[in-house]
Amino acid sequence: MKLFKLRTKNLEHLGKSRLYFGLFFLGITSSIHSQYDISVGINYISAFGKRSIDLQNTTYFLNNTQGYEVTLNNSYHFTNRKVETIFKVGFRQLYFSGYSTNLTYNGQLNKLVGAAGLNYLVTEEINLSSYLEIENNLDLDEFNAGNGDLFRLSLSLEGKYKISEKLGLTCLFSCAMTPISEVYILINPQYQVRLGLTYQITK
Repeated sequence: MKLFKLRTKNLEHLGKSRLYFGLFFLGITSSIHSQYDISVGINYISAFGKRSIDLQNTTYFLNNTQGYEVTLNNSYHFTNRKVETIFKVGFRQLYFSGYSTNLTYNGQLNKLVGAAGLNYLVTEEINLSSYLEIENNLDLDEFNAGNGDLFRLSLSLEGKYKISEKLGLTCLFSCAMTPISEVYILINPQYQVRLGLTYQITK
């Protein structure tokens, strides 16, 4: 009889332990889930910098470089903090045109983009962010390990204004840090301004 009572008590303790563990696990997973935000963004891009470049005794003039990008954004909130980490991946397409004494030229650039940075929550509606961005410096059909300067690194500053629970307006300034030799910034200038929208998928 004592053995039966002991086993019954052990089973009760085991059941309670499993219940407590289950509640603890649900609490942790729901807490982690609530700390992640996923959003998508679309931006119009205008690039600018040096308007003329001398290469091989020829002066080239850039008319403009502009385009768009689409990004998937993942942010992580620190509990009771106004700072969050942000990671982005996306695709960017730029269109350029220019001329020299003997020719005119135009084309497009396709970029795979990744970014990591910090976001500061100034108010419930206004956020300020800084990112380190990386993209393929050469176009995708020229991208292989035998070529130098495969990647372009940029520093970006972004402001966001929340216009509703799901939508936000963004304005971003980006400065390429490396490589910035003239052969690259002829068609993909060093500086960019981006204007766009974000849509919150999860929160």
